[in-house]
Amino acid sequence: MDALSISTGPPEHPLLDFTALLRQGLSELERLAGEQWTDFNAHDPGITLLEAMCYALSDLGYRTFHPIPDLLAEAGGGGATCLFTPAQALTCRAITQDDLRRIVLDVPGVKNAWIVRADGASPPLRYDPAAKTISIDRDATPATNTEPVIPGGLWRVLVEKSDLQDIDASVLKRTVAERLYANRPLCEDFDDIVMLDPMPIAVRASVEIGETENGADVLLGIFERVSALISPSVGFLTLDQALARGFSTEEIFEGPPLARGFVDPATLPQAERRVALHTSDVIHEIMNVPGVRAIRSIRLARAGDAVEEPWSLTLDETGAARLDATASNIEFVKDRQPVVVDTAAVIRSYASRARAARLYPELAPIDRDLIPRPGQARDVANYLPIESDLPRLYGVGAGALPDSADDTCKAQANQLRGYLAVLDQLLANEFAQLAHVASLFSIDDGSPRTYAGQLVDTDADQDPILDVDFGPDQLAELVEPEGSPQALQRRNRLLNHLLGRFAETVTDDPQLSEASSPLNATAATARLLQAKREFLRRMPELGSARGTGGDYLALGSSPALIDRIRLKLGWPAESDTRFLLVEHILLRALPEDEINALPLLAAAPRADPWTAQLTFIFPSRFKQQLESIIQRIMREETPAHLTAYLLWLDPDPLAAFAATYDDLLLALQQHRLADRLGVKAGTPEPSP
Repeated sequence: MDALSISTGPPEHPLLDFTALLRQGLSELERLAGEQWTDFNAHDPGITLLEAMCYALSDLGYRTFHPIPDLLAEAGGGGATCLFTPAQALTCRAITQDDLRRIVLDVPGVKNAWIVRADGASPPLRYDPAAKTISIDRDATPATNTEPVIPGGLWRVLVEKSDLQDIDASVLKRTVAERLYANRPLCEDFDDIVMLDPMPIAVRASVEIGETENGADVLLGIFERVSALISPSVGFLTLDQALARGFSTEEIFEGPPLARGFVDPATLPQAERRVALHTSDVIHEIMNVPGVRAIRSIRLARAGDAVEEPWSLTLDETGAARLDATASNIEFVKDRQPVVVDTAAVIRSYASRARAARLYPELAPIDRDLIPRPGQARDVANYLPIESDLPRLYGVGAGALPDSADDTCKAQANQLRGYLAVLDQLLANEFAQLAHVASLFSIDDGSPRTYAGQLVDTDADQDPILDVDFGPDQLAELVEPEGSPQALQRRNRLLNHLLGRFAETVTDDPQLSEASSPLNATAATARLLQAKREFLRRMPELGSARGTGGDYLALGSSPALIDRIRLKLGWPAESDTRFLLVEHILLRALPEDEINALPLLAAAPRADPWTAQLTFIFPSRFKQQLESIIQRIMREETPAHLTAYLLWLDPDPLAAFAATYDDLLLALQQHRLADRLGVKAGTPEPSP
């Protein structure tokens, strides 16, 4: 640890350097009054006043360099700010297959899961290029001159249930569905969720161990290593464990937030699904167990199956292989003599250790986030007038003048106090503005004041310098009239600064607010500020969920992309303007459509109108005035891998379409939950 020392050099910032401030002040005095004022020595009263001013400025500089958390703690913190924690700012909603897999792995009762592409459309579809139609392929032999249509972005979810928790498979399947649909990527969908049947595997082997080895310990090691080979599990880390392993903050908080901690990146790639179990792999794992000298014989079999495989065991695609220690038979030989092992006791120990190693409890939110230390309020607004630093000889401090002073002395003292009052008020306002930092960074819907001021405390025994009726309210109105256009514009620039810290912008074009609802200029600016505050408050959600679709298992949910575009247009939530986002993948054919004899889609412009495509539907009243702006923002905000279309509808057709689309989402909810997932509809629990 470096020894503490006091630097003898000048402060880093000029505002902290009293000598530099005094030097600059003297230079300005010489420039402004050099011909009339020539005595700049320390004994001159003017220089004394300058020194007091420089001291007050250096005090302001010292307070300005207080830690940011301390400044934000002034006056109770000033409300909500857009200073988010790592768990809020660095995590994201599901984007990749690994992200979706992590979300499923976070569900209690899930041991492992895999996200795989769906093999094809259900029902199968054919596209006729000549007729421009898409039809359901009901025949085994497809029509000539047609081509298959396989929509992309459809996933099958394979779930391996944990054998350590007694959770009903249907309940687990519902929970998995709720988590997945709450994080469904935009323009993608889940074709099916499959709960894999347990596939117990028995290992039958004869193993030679060392003369000094304990057979029970060796058997326990074999069970654990072979089990990890057959059915690997994904581990979770606590925040402290992740930091201890040397992971950076960005690496720790990469991906979706999870309730059980952070997925161990070392175990995720190793926990891939096996389609075959090779005896050579099992031999390799057994030979790595301490104490094993040789393997005399080994066979693999499904538990309860008399057929043993000497080289490789093919695994069922609909099952999840796992070691069945009870059905396994591993014999030990030591110095050519059989070794008796209490297998039942070893199996109990193996089960207990597996439970301790693989059960990851949910962590409290505070335990999976880096919470900054709370700030300490330092009362930076506290200001003592310059007169309190002047010698009593000047007659301006509290009790500086005796009662016997004549009127001339009192008048001269009050004249100096009046001169200092202007300087004091400027400095007091600066101290008050520093204490106002938390309110400046606040994104609450409150007063839009950007300038702060405070009255200078004076001794009650002194003659008042200001009008006795001039109070804090009058000063605040003088410093910045509430609701003035200038105040709104300053607040607007400050919100732009905060948005810029996230590389975000919200249009300042007033015609957008006026087009949404005719307003005067001041009201339009106020509405724009409201939209910007909402954007900043919801920044983590609007940033991480830009590529997340609506959760149609929870009615009323809409994609975050709608809110992003709405706020980018300067329309707050209170705006009565509504536009729709339609994900084409949700309009694909369902098995119930097979009864239709007519083509599923006529006049199809392309073979696949579903994959990675969406359409925005806006009220037609915006078309003439805002079409170019809406198109630009739509293209900027839509994820680059998606193709976006824009439609305009008059009020009545738009209302009719909105009602029909809501009915469609309700039907999809029933279809996915009841028909495909086998669970009843309901309100999903929120994801962590």
